[in-house]
Amino acid sequence: MSKNLNLIIIVIMTLVFIFVPIIMKKVVWKKLLSQLDNEQYDEFYKTLDSNACKFSYQAFNREYMRLSGYLAQRNDAKIEEQFDLLKNMRISNKQKASVASRGFYYYLEKGKIKKAEGMLSYGKSYIDEKSFKNMQIQFSILMKKEAKYIEDCKDILNGMWDGKSELDNNKKFPVGTIQYLIGLQYSYLKDVDHMMEYFTPALENLAGTPYEEDIRRIMNNLHVS
Repeated sequence: MSKNLNLIIIVIMTLVFIFVPIIMKKVVWKKLLSQLDNEQYDEFYKTLDSNACKFSYQAFNREYMRLSGYLAQRNDAKIEEQFDLLKNMRISNKQKASVASRGFYYYLEKGKIKKAEGMLSYGKSYIDEKSFKNMQIQFSILMKKEAKYIEDCKDILNGMWDGKSELDNNKKFPVGTIQYLIGLQYSYLKDVDHMMEYFTPALENLAGTPYEEDIRRIMNNLHVS
């Protein structure tokens, strides 16, 4: 009887150790998402610093989620500090790639060329080859205003779309973005005919986005109607 009781206790304790952390992790995650969605930032940061969260998530995951809060608040000073903190943590190569990619696109949007370049350099050894190439292309075109990747972008476009079939709504934005990048490079070369070859369909595919506004601005500057 004693042996059976001990066995039952061991089984129960094993189940507790297995399932309690899983349940707690789900509860904490749901709470964090709700607080972030409802812009309850003070509560969000308190939850991140709670014992339950520390028990459920590793330091990198908590600090990466904290970055999400700062990004949602558009708190540039805190974002800068958080990127520095994450880069100096002892983390896996996959996590380094994630930090580099997120930082690159943040600085790309902000137009901070040196910072974006720094994130590219930091992530070079960790980001997969295809993603890194795409980041290099965007950096060259959007930040350095170079026209070095016209053919590369055309290859990407051809891989996404045959140029004839009707585009589904979920494909219009990615196709339009590449058309925009090609047209943008031709605008640097003042090659208006080729620019409009790609800007014209891009206007339709990117209607209602900031890219449409930028295309019209470029067309206006080059006196194209």
